[in-house]
Amino acid sequence: MDEVLGYFFRQNLWANLQLIDFCRRLRDDQLDSTVPGTMGTIRQILQHILGAEGRYVTGLGGTLPAGAVDERTPWPGFDALEAAARSTGEALIALASERLADRQVERNLGDRSFRVPAKTVLVQAFQHGTDHRSQAQTIITQLGMEPPALDAWAYARAVGEFVEL
Repeated sequence: MDEVLGYFFRQNLWANLQLIDFCRRLRDDQLDSTVPGTMGTIRQILQHILGAEGRYVTGLGGTLPAGAVDERTPWPGFDALEAAARSTGEALIALASERLADRQVERNLGDRSFRVPAKTVLVQAFQHGTDHRSQAQTIITQLGMEPPALDAWAYARAVGEFVEL
């Protein structure tokens, strides 16, 4: 496995789980909050992140993980989101370990079809999650709360790789 790529997706899974855990404590009105410049409410963002991860997995040739969520369906609840985060996150970690350098994949985006290198889909999967978690953090901040730290420094601390000198 490309250790750096695997690290990216382990951080991605960790960040998803941290955000889900934080949001479990929010009230319904807070979960249904949004601010201009974000793609929707906190609930919608969480479902969208994980729904997209399932599509990235299948787009890379993997099988849709058990428990994957679809953002076009009603709110599944936090237990289902956590299970989806774990299953899609682990699937992305596994796919990152495959030799995808020369593989081309076909994707659909709306009514358009296209072909791209598999590595482009992996980068998009990582960037997509980062972008939307940041949107959820923005909403949380606007609610007057301190959002969870989800960056690489926080991950390194969480896994014991950040050593103060």
